[in-house]
Amino acid sequence: MAFVLEGLAEGDRALHVVDPNERTAYLAALRTNGVEVDATMASRQLEVRTWAESYLRGGRFDRTAQLAFIRQALADGRDRGFPLTRLIATMEWSIDAGVDTELVIYEARVNELLRKVPDVVICAYDLNRHTARMIADVLGVHAVALVDGVLRTNPAPTRASARDRLVAAAADLFAANGIQATGVDAIIEAADVAKATFYRHFPSKDDLVVAWLRDPAARWLDGVRARVEAQGANGADAIPVLFETVADWLETGDYRGCPYLNTAAELMEPNHPARVVIREFLQEVEDYLTDKLTQGGYEHPRMLASELQALLAGSITLAVARRSNASALSARDAAITLLASAPRAKAA
Repeated sequence: MAFVLEGLAEGDRALHVVDPNERTAYLAALRTNGVEVDATMASRQLEVRTWAESYLRGGRFDRTAQLAFIRQALADGRDRGFPLTRLIATMEWSIDAGVDTELVIYEARVNELLRKVPDVVICAYDLNRHTARMIADVLGVHAVALVDGVLRTNPAPTRASARDRLVAAAADLFAANGIQATGVDAIIEAADVAKATFYRHFPSKDDLVVAWLRDPAARWLDGVRARVEAQGANGADAIPVLFETVADWLETGDYRGCPYLNTAAELMEPNHPARVVIREFLQEVEDYLTDKLTQGGYEHPRMLASELQALLAGSITLAVARRSNASALSARDAAITLLASAPRAKAA
């Protein structure tokens, strides 16, 4: 609380992310400590969000979407004229979420992000509720932590490899500015590596583009497919669920869209090495749809899959342009109509 009060007194922005069941009590605690909550929130100096408005948007944790949220939240503070943002978030949401590995990767990425900004981000873990393994893993990726009131420093926190940092930096910059407008020097600076290190891993920018498209973080189909399967939808019944899941993915990903479609639209060179990766991925999407339609007993599953993929790709592109997932839901309805009129193979 002393840290919060100090920041407000110095004119810093306070952004707090708390358990939705504790938000009212948290605001009451601020008032008890002399904070004029209503006025401070009206001026946007104080903002108190719940987990569902941050870590668990869309009902699940997506580290890419959460990093985008952090980046945008800190940038918003600077745009509003505050010297810096003090972001404090409680982390009990992660206890039952089953995101241990994803969470540690996220914490490491936050570390990389904060190297370039003056803002302060504090993730508050409960020693009585989080496992010792989780606490140890989180401590391992941070240079400093406060544990039971004692300041701990870690002179050599675990850091992502130079290659991984370059790919991650490229992903962020390509999404924000486009591939053509992003120079190698900007990627090197964002990844905090030497120029020689870049060229040791990637002889050219084209090689980095290929590596980015092959990286698991770019392969949105994997996560979407896993969520569809987790819902138990089989055969053609999985198709509407797929479109609904894509709608959620678009929203939680801050409408970055499909890296493969975005890259295909931007790169004019017909022989660019990235085009091979793009064709492979688009074929994988078509094969997935074909498999579901074959299971559903449709007469021409490959042709029908191609039509559904056109609906899917178009809805993703519109979602990015409009920053709304409504097009994906409209495409779902169109897909249902298409499936209802498509002939099914006759039983032998």
